Amino acid sequence: MEQNLFEELQDKKQRLVALATKAAEYGWITAESRQGIVNKLENDVLTIGVIGQMKCGKSTFLNSFVFEDNVLPAATTPMTAALSVITYGESKKIVAEFYTKDEWEEQKLTASRSWSDVQGNALEESKVKAAKELVEKAGKLGPTLNSYLGKTQEDEFGNLIDYVGADGKYISITKSVTIYYPKEYLKGVEIVDTPGFNDPIVSREERTKAFLKKADVVLMMLYAGRPFDATDREILFQNVRQCGIGKVIIGINKYDIPYENEETEDEIKEYVKQEIRKACKMCEDDSLSEILKQAEPIPLSAEMALLSELPMSKITANEDFQFAWKRACRIFEISSQSQMREKSHLGKLASAVKQLAENEKEKILFAKPVNAIMAAGNGKKMEVEKSLREYEGMMINLGKPDKELEEKKENLEKAKRRLNKKIDLLGCDIDNSFEQIIRKGKNEMEDEVDNSCRKMQKIIDNWGRLEDIEKISPKLDGVKQTLLTRTLKRKVEGLSDKAKTEIKKCVRDFMAEVDDVLMKYVPDFDPGDFMKELEHKINLDIENEDMFSFDSSTEDENYGWSEFIFRLLNKAMWGALGLAGNVLNHSENVNKLHQYVNSISGEFNPTPFLETIYKNKDKIIDSVKDSFFTELIEPMIQQIDDIRSQAGSKEAKLADAKTKADMLRKQKSKMETEMNEMLTLNWI
Repeated sequence: MEQNLFEELQDKKQRLVALATKAAEYGWITAESRQGIVNKLENDVLTIGVIGQMKCGKSTFLNSFVFEDNVLPAATTPMTAALSVITYGESKKIVAEFYTKDEWEEQKLTASRSWSDVQGNALEESKVKAAKELVEKAGKLGPTLNSYLGKTQEDEFGNLIDYVGADGKYISITKSVTIYYPKEYLKGVEIVDTPGFNDPIVSREERTKAFLKKADVVLMMLYAGRPFDATDREILFQNVRQCGIGKVIIGINKYDIPYENEETEDEIKEYVKQEIRKACKMCEDDSLSEILKQAEPIPLSAEMALLSELPMSKITANEDFQFAWKRACRIFEISSQSQMREKSHLGKLASAVKQLAENEKEKILFAKPVNAIMAAGNGKKMEVEKSLREYEGMMINLGKPDKELEEKKENLEKAKRRLNKKIDLLGCDIDNSFEQIIRKGKNEMEDEVDNSCRKMQKIIDNWGRLEDIEKISPKLDGVKQTLLTRTLKRKVEGLSDKAKTEIKKCVRDFMAEVDDVLMKYVPDFDPGDFMKELEHKINLDIENEDMFSFDSSTEDENYGWSEFIFRLLNKAMWGALGLAGNVLNHSENVNKLHQYVNSISGEFNPTPFLETIYKNKDKIIDSVKDSFFTELIEPMIQQIDDIRSQAGSKEAKLADAKTKADMLRKQKSKMETEMNEMLTLNWI
């Protein structure tokens, strides 16, 4: 069977370790650098959040997606169940964290509220209902309850249902459960199963949201028999948008149910899309409709995926599995596990998760260290080639009379002057490109902020006189989150990609002009390999750079676009929500909120951040000057001066130069072999 997503991740990490190990063996990088790469890989965590209401088939999905076996019991996670985290462990076990005494008192206080206090407020009603349910379930623990509060408890995996089951012994006091499972591919992976929001315990709800905010991918599972109903809408609109819009994949589980009733996959998807669009329109919230523009809802059958993974002996020995197998074979006219896998569409969902996960991790976790390793090898190779050029040039120069050496030196000086002018023009070309990028970026980012502010102003204008701040707070927060985590992020990423493309074009044009200069003034030097390696080095350096980011020379700490934007916007937004409340009357609150939203638009100025792009030009120009002058032209001039000042020892020098050139050619050949071997290990 093909690798699953987690096996692919582990395989990729292992290949990067192999690349770094080989690079250390070759002397490209130090042992400390290799260990740094290994440590980063070992400490990195791929976090996938799974959300959805009861009966959507999350347990079956997790069994197939994570365990590839029937491990988790089905339908054991009601709204009041604990947050569960699945990760690697050397043996199967669970570790539960219980509420603290203060948190349990908070729960009891919520449960003591009367229905009349919360009637009409769906959010508070659900919290009170959950609290009452858990306090009632706590009776199972009797007088021993207090002895568990504030503690963690390790237990056997087989007792999981006691902590996450609807009738579990410890369900009433369990805040979270970590499930440790001995699957190698779960190393560096955590799957967060969030059974419900609107938690009566604030700290537990905040922990759920914190997990989802840091998640690389969030999967929202819908039940195909009732997709995107009121509960799904509440999960999406009240919670998902607070956890980082742009990282959500929507799966429509049990699609075989409507499919059996002659609905096509396209009809199933279109229904969900229409329902989401309708809900967005009703809530006057355009931000969440952006989810569907980037990722189509994916119909799938977790049960069929699981059937494709289980041994046939296990299927035939279980009546439920047998029934499900026969039913799926009849509906889809299939007869093998490979066909079952294909029709389950789990592969489509896994591909979508993989794409989002790679977008989050590819650059920092994999691309940067790979580029750094290859750049180190390329630099080492260029050092060998530089030394070889010097000795090959020495052999040529030792055979020239003084007059020709003098002419060659004059031509080298002319080449240096011409190169200086070309490098100045390269700097101007990069400056012109950056000016356009900054101007375009500033206008587009300001337009996006203004557009978001207009949305927030509209939300404020529609705020009813009798409604409290919690009515509009999620809407305002949703617009802000979309702006921060999606819109501006994409703008900066697009500007960064544009800048890298422009730099490469400028360097490519520069190299073509420089080639003509070298051919004219240094005719006995073949610039082909030198120019090719230099351009490759510059391109690698560009890919490793963050185009926009402050460094320690201009700020107290390093930070990039997200921190910069957060600093610009966050203070005003939270200040507004903090001031709006019961102290001021409604019209004063509305005016105060309008003022703060206006201040967001008025104070937003991305220019200082965008102008940090110029640091990249300085690095490129310095690298080019160093390569052409320090490593190429100036050593040639110095060599001519040395030969002319020690004319009497030409024969001995020639013999020495030939010996060293032969040695360097062998080194170069060895380096080329190493580079080819490394390229076979390099998958990027």
